[in-house]
Amino acid sequence: MESDDTAVLIGVSRYQDPSLPDVPAALNSLHAMHRLLTDPDLGGWSEERVFVLEDPVGAAESALRLHRLAEETTGTLLLYFVGHGTVTRTGELCLATGDTQIRYPDLTGLEYDKVRGALLESPAQVKLAILDCCYAGRAIRGLAGSEKDHLAEVTDIHGVYTLTAADRTAHVPPDQTAACTSFTGVFLDVVREGIPGAPRVLALSDIYPELKRALKTRGLPEPNQRGTDTVKAYPFSRNVAYAGGEGFRLVPQERVDFFFKILAAQPRHALTAVNLENLSDWPGVYLLHQGRNDAPEIVYVGKGDRSIAARLRDHLRKIDGRCHLDLDEFSFNYLKLDDDLDYVAPERLMISRLHDQGLSPAWNHNGFGNRDSGRMRDTIRIDSGNFDALYPIDLTRPLRTDGPALDLTAHELALHLKTELPYVFRFEHRRDALDSTRLTVPEGPLPADRAFRLLAAALGDQWQISALMGRVLMYLEQRRRYPSAVRYYAGEEVSDVIPDCHTLTP
Repeated sequence: MESDDTAVLIGVSRYQDPSLPDVPAALNSLHAMHRLLTDPDLGGWSEERVFVLEDPVGAAESALRLHRLAEETTGTLLLYFVGHGTVTRTGELCLATGDTQIRYPDLTGLEYDKVRGALLESPAQVKLAILDCCYAGRAIRGLAGSEKDHLAEVTDIHGVYTLTAADRTAHVPPDQTAACTSFTGVFLDVVREGIPGAPRVLALSDIYPELKRALKTRGLPEPNQRGTDTVKAYPFSRNVAYAGGEGFRLVPQERVDFFFKILAAQPRHALTAVNLENLSDWPGVYLLHQGRNDAPEIVYVGKGDRSIAARLRDHLRKIDGRCHLDLDEFSFNYLKLDDDLDYVAPERLMISRLHDQGLSPAWNHNGFGNRDSGRMRDTIRIDSGNFDALYPIDLTRPLRTDGPALDLTAHELALHLKTELPYVFRFEHRRDALDSTRLTVPEGPLPADRAFRLLAAALGDQWQISALMGRVLMYLEQRRRYPSAVRYYAGEEVSDVIPDCHTLTP
């Protein structure tokens, strides 16, 4: 069963190898981190989504548990490890579990490469790793002078943040009876005390400078971090020192700014049928881009309450059937959110924030996202800035590029058009008339316009096919006029008209 957020906390305080002394402070740190995360006034994590692995004996057990939980996480994945860290012969960081042997860490410990694999394979959008152990800095920088050992190239994956306690030896206080390790202890102090002058919610980018300053002031090993600018903005905890004193939940502007930063930094994908087939059904938000350069224009901000893929398939189909648009220019990025989408990422506020930045998406509120508006809207005059007015349907679009001659009923051809056309084709279901009328589709290419001509000629002038700027109608009616029509078909007669639109004024 998939879940939004998962925190995996691993603490090892007891070791079988006498070369690895026990670390009672690790257990204290593990429990203290758990309390901080689940405190409703600080971390706000659900108890059910915080998994504590206390004194695991075997590395395989920990690796397997981590991988399984990571595979099920789609929102935020947090890994915290506290205990001994050692180095393999090839210079790789290895997290020591209860039965790790110092001489054979790669065979008996939890190699960081396995942690890296869990993060790589997880569908989580935000991935955080906090390592409180000796040599943890190697998860970021690798061995000095060696380009092979940059173990935290995992942080090149979008949305991963790594915070480490020390490049070499981590520090624990002399009396570990009730104390935490020095790194975790100071980290907890910073979060619990809050940061005056910082926002009401502490991002990782707020916490790290204070953590580094406090450790340096006390003469303790300095931490390291690595991550994209986006993930550093992850809201880790409420700021108890915030002067306004508002609650943990982000106010709308901050919430939208955070999610938009995350969303905008996701990798872009070409808007193709193949890419959408590979996109699993999941609710979330997305951006539609137009342009071939590295900074294409955002033309639409959307959400899929049930399926992002389904919404994007609708968009691909709509764009593909329009004049003046090149499907090769379009791309999208997305963010999965199994949550109340109206709360976490309301379209209205996201569009407003883009407008404030001078990047107002042109296709929001202009009819692009609308489906068939129904018979009552067919006679409405539309604005000249409406999507249908700017990009009318393409009547020259081929339904097939070649094929044999076909003998069909009018009803069979109408149903085929309804299925194959990338825009709405709505017709009156007069089965007696449509089933009794037969026609021949000649061999060779069949553009949409040719199909409508064949249908109209077969049905006679009692029927009218009306091609509007955004859809095509076929009804048993004569000489009815629609403001947004561009072409009429009635019997053998075909007439082009100029649509009547409202002109937008600046």
